[in-house]
Amino acid sequence: MQYSFAPALALSAMLFAGPASAQTAWKLDRSSTELSFVTHRFGAVVATGKFGRFDGALGLDFDHPEKSRIRVTIDTGSVTAGSSLMDGFIKGESMLDTARFPNASFTSTSVTRTSDRSLDIKGNLTIRSITQPITVSVTVDGDIERAKRGDKLPFSASGSFLRPAFEIGRDVNVVDDKVDLVIKGQVMR
Repeated sequence: MQYSFAPALALSAMLFAGPASAQTAWKLDRSSTELSFVTHRFGAVVATGKFGRFDGALGLDFDHPEKSRIRVTIDTGSVTAGSSLMDGFIKGESMLDTARFPNASFTSTSVTRTSDRSLDIKGNLTIRSITQPITVSVTVDGDIERAKRGDKLPFSASGSFLRPAFEIGRDVNVVDDKVDLVIKGQVMR
């Protein structure tokens, strides 16, 4: 469910390193990027899903990651979780309520380098018109210098949020409150 957060967030992974120009526009390669969520119950995976439609605006600065800005928007109605019954439940009024809240979004507030190949992106996640802070950890899996010259840059990102903070599934007790986000994909110029 922290969809928008993660995909676009991961993109900022590119910020990590190397001499580069000031803030540059990058975008998610939607054909190779997957925004997923995982829910558990007593440690066992209960449900997984992904969002098929999302978009991001990434202003990345390799020399000064703290100047980077990321905004990701997710079409909540594009969620798939393996069966039409599960898809309908997640899209329904007690969960994402996609009829009333067709989009979720993530907007970065700070980007901090944590190593040569990773960073933490703090920002605001909005789901069901409720906004809460969240942190996403991103690792770049490719060659940043080659990406600056036009290659795609692979990344992975992860984070989590609590369902009750967004009034998701208030009466649902078949999954734990924590929802994990996993984003894998590529960014490009």
